[in-house]
Amino acid sequence: IVAFHSQKNVAPKCFDGMTELWTGYSFMFVDVTKSVSAQSLSKPGSCWREFYMNPLQLCDTSSCQQSKNEYTFWMSTADIPDNVNVEDHYPQSRSYTPETEEFVKKYISRCVVCVSDYKLMAVHSYAAKKPNLNKLIAAGWEELYDGYSFIYQSGAREGSGTAFGDHGSCLSYFSPVSIVQTNGQEVRWISNSPKSMWIIGYENLRNYDLDEGSIEREVSEGADRARFRDTELGQCVVMKRTATKRKVVYFSGTDRRT
Repeated sequence: IVAFHSQKNVAPKCFDGMTELWTGYSFMFVDVTKSVSAQSLSKPGSCWREFYMNPLQLCDTSSCQQSKNEYTFWMSTADIPDNVNVEDHYPQSRSYTPETEEFVKKYISRCVVCVSDYKLMAVHSYAAKKPNLNKLIAAGWEELYDGYSFIYQSGAREGSGTAFGDHGSCLSYFSPVSIVQTNGQEVRWISNSPKSMWIIGYENLRNYDLDEGSIEREVSEGADRARFRDTELGQCVVMKRTATKRKVVYFSGTDRRT
């Protein structure tokens, strides 16, 4: 059972050969008193059937309480047109503001949970181009979709990532703003605290000495973001393989059969 996230405010569809179980909202993690509990973007726990501003209470032996120490983080929409700046796409609030759930939902990624007969695997190139898939295709794997190599998202304090071999590490869209942060009945759209981490082409770092200073790329404006995505951001492909296309190798002494 697997989950897929559209990074849009419209739920994706299951791929051919899969059966849909439910659609929902893309949940990433909670941050409670400096402790993070996250869900893998590849698993059904990351796709909540409903969106909640703050569904948390912290319990001890005597009571359960709801306070402003609990934060929830949801995957934001990321389908920003190349001619639109980041801060023009999202609401202009860097501090917590009260918003209605219906308004917030416009900027929350949708997801779908599917029963899959396929085995899925993400393959990363560590370069600004798709990986070479010839050996995998010869072994019975097929390309399902491509995207960009996502590794980690932090929240107000800590954060979480997705296993690099899982399909949730290969996202269809790149946006420097990957989450919407809720606290109580309030929401923060763009903050200096949350950071997302992506793989970039290793050739861009091979001869660079970080002691000389950090490498910075502007990604807020549309043209800069598109240039970074197309020339530096690591690309990936999600592959599928069915049992009927599995390649089995048998060994018997020195004899080898396929």
